Amino acid sequence: MITIIYSTHKDSDYNNKFKQHLLHSVGLKNVQILEYQNNNQYSLPQVYNSGITESVYDIIVCCHNDIKLETGWGKKLLEDFSNNPEFGIIGKAGSCYFPESGIYWERMLQTMVGQVYHHPDGQKKWLNTYSPKLPFLIPVVTVDGLFISLDKTKIKHKFDETIGKFHFYDHPFCLSNYLDGVKLGVTSSFEITHQSVGQPNEEFFESKIKFLEKFGANLPLDLKPEKPYIPEIKEKPIKLNGKVAIVIPTKGKVEMLQKCISSFYQYCNSSLFDIFIADTGSTDDEKKFIKENILTFGNIKLIEYDYYNFAKINNDVVKNYVGDEYEFLLFCSNDVFILNNVIFEMLRTFKTNPSCGTVGARLLYEDNIVQHDGMIVIVNQNQKDILTTHKNKNNYYNFSLGINSVIGNTAALMMIYKKVFVKYGMFNESYRHCFEDVELNLKIKIGGFKNLTNSNCVAHHLESATREIKKGEIEMTEDYNKLFLPFLKRNFDKLLNEIYILK
Repeated sequence: MITIIYSTHKDSDYNNKFKQHLLHSVGLKNVQILEYQNNNQYSLPQVYNSGITESVYDIIVCCHNDIKLETGWGKKLLEDFSNNPEFGIIGKAGSCYFPESGIYWERMLQTMVGQVYHHPDGQKKWLNTYSPKLPFLIPVVTVDGLFISLDKTKIKHKFDETIGKFHFYDHPFCLSNYLDGVKLGVTSSFEITHQSVGQPNEEFFESKIKFLEKFGANLPLDLKPEKPYIPEIKEKPIKLNGKVAIVIPTKGKVEMLQKCISSFYQYCNSSLFDIFIADTGSTDDEKKFIKENILTFGNIKLIEYDYYNFAKINNDVVKNYVGDEYEFLLFCSNDVFILNNVIFEMLRTFKTNPSCGTVGARLLYEDNIVQHDGMIVIVNQNQKDILTTHKNKNNYYNFSLGINSVIGNTAALMMIYKKVFVKYGMFNESYRHCFEDVELNLKIKIGGFKNLTNSNCVAHHLESATREIKKGEIEMTEDYNKLFLPFLKRNFDKLLNEIYILK
């Protein structure tokens, strides 16, 4: 059912132990092992192509001979192929992006995926996590040669014997097949341990030149997520002392506002919330559209302002329009479209975490790349350079799962107890453009609460549609330099345990 191919220069004792490990761990009766003794006379492409020719099974594994595999891995791999018949190649690590430089790990944090343990002799075992364990194959453009499995009935090309001997044998195989329509994926259905750490050498760089001569015209390759990972949220009865007030500032762009609000009615229990639209200068025709096409969704109140200041408007809505019947506030941008039952999941997060201050969500750009997954603050050792940014920003699949403690959450989609919002002074109205939500989160954190991001809550956020800033970057405004940065420095010691310090 599986053919396993590997090259080895080790002695017979080592080879026998490795072969026995494969036989005992694979979890299958029908296994063909093709071991090629190779004292540098053959390249890996030659070995693997010989093995593919000799193989008696369609599912083939080409792997290093210094790996350890989880018991039952063969059954799980066969299930991966059976459950995903459109895939022809499956690996344990890979990348959704291949750059013009030829170094596929160039954007490691953003585009690499998979999980690989490392355990060299004499060292402690550690885990390289390029992405969390996800319940599906992650589509990629290339997989790492540590472990390459393939269905020989579906591949279009064998290994290229003209480029690399022990380096750049994996990427020509993957890219040639990918470019001809073969789907590649990375699985997390079983664990793998590499008993060494690969290092580039002279042959690596020589092979890279040959690789780029052949494939450079096709680079870069960029396979963005086809669809977001959206966990199912099952709603159960939950005890509340009041409803959720959703506050949405807006101006114009009424179709976008309509899509935002309709997503709440599509995915959430409307008995749990009411919506307060804070309009900051829409035209009469746009207001007419809101009244005729949006207010009809349910219990929605339209509040009109003749100015825009995020902090002042949100504060005014809470002070003058959100009554005592509301226990929670959910601040939301008009360009956010939720993708599952965010309200219930956030409420459950509060109810199961008594010291919770704010709850945020995993926000995605329209192309499904991560935009926000909680806030982080990064400083260098001398504290001269301080950066406030977002956790897992611009990552394809490397995001957090479940509930995670963060220094703060963006008010693009953030829930908070109304009493906590009021207690900590609401949004600081001295800010004109941004960072008032960051300061509030830090005040709450200093007050002893936990700010949590629940990545089970997922939404698209079209930030560039409402603020003219470069996609994914922080707007370095006077608000940051004159207000937020001094606040952060005054409270640096109180937040020390939450700040990433670069050494």
